[in-house]
Amino acid sequence: MAKIMLFRLLRSTLLIAMLICLIGGIRVVNRNDSQDIALRPLALDVNDSDRRTVGALTFLRAWELGSGNSDFGGISALVALPGGRFMGVSDAGALIGFGLTRDDKADRPFIAALPGAVGPNISYEDRDSEGIAYDRETGRFWVSYEAKHMIRRFTPSFARISGKFTAPEMKKWGANSGGEALVRLADGRFILFSEGMDLPDGSYQALFFSGDPVEAGTSHFSFGYRPPSGYKATDATLLPDGRILILTRRVSFPDGFTAKLVLLDPSDIAKEEAITGTVIATLAPPLLVDNMEGLTTTQENGRIIVWMISDNNFNAWQRTLLMKFILNLDGGKDRKGGKDEKKPDANIAPGFQSL
Repeated sequence: MAKIMLFRLLRSTLLIAMLICLIGGIRVVNRNDSQDIALRPLALDVNDSDRRTVGALTFLRAWELGSGNSDFGGISALVALPGGRFMGVSDAGALIGFGLTRDDKADRPFIAALPGAVGPNISYEDRDSEGIAYDRETGRFWVSYEAKHMIRRFTPSFARISGKFTAPEMKKWGANSGGEALVRLADGRFILFSEGMDLPDGSYQALFFSGDPVEAGTSHFSFGYRPPSGYKATDATLLPDGRILILTRRVSFPDGFTAKLVLLDPSDIAKEEAITGTVIATLAPPLLVDNMEGLTTTQENGRIIVWMISDNNFNAWQRTLLMKFILNLDGGKDRKGGKDEKKPDANIAPGFQSL
């Protein structure tokens, strides 16, 4: 009996520790404004160096990212930009930008505060940025915030805030359950997924906008998204064919963090109805995985490349992982010619050619 009680106590302690990691970590007190970001290559599976396939994904590269900057970490969303660069936003209201070189180094990295993230009477709740969307045509960005639920639009290069919006539904979302994943469709419509607004049917509330949420006259409706059991949406990105790829994450005992990629067709979304996508890949130990929260895609040599990044919650026992995969939605077949897709080149560049 004593052994059973001890096991239950240990299990409860571990679960509490993991939940603390998920909610937020311990912030660094001593300021460091370093602009350097270091990359350390990692294997997908430390027990099997030849492991490459994960569901519909083919593994290419992975790195652990690190920096002495006090605001580095907590990356909650990722977007690919022209010129082979990435932009991430963090729980601390920071912009984290970088490119990748062929020799595993960060190209022109920078770490800076989002407009509106610092200043008098601004608290953590004002800068908890969780989702990001980008328009190549105008260069504008949209960022969703979790604590004080809203969407802010930024001018090119994040020079300033050009508008903000909050919906009545968003005001009902919990402090740690707000707009976690934001995606802009090719026609200018937006979808915002909440992390934890439970609906009666067991799905999580999401909002579908007819256009730019910040613009007057844009309408929206609510629908439900039902992720895999125990998982929550943490980021989403648009695929070239118009479908949406959703990153979902779970923390549980004894696995710790696991993640699933879900494929969703926005044409299947209907007002006040719940939608369930198709799981195409799962990351779970012993595979490389952490608190996966950022997702974006690029294209290289006609192939769709999936990039995922993790939120380390500013904890010393978690890592900021950047992972790169080929997306194989046709069972390894090329859409145009029907031929088997080539194996990843041994010397493929970690950057990308175009969006």
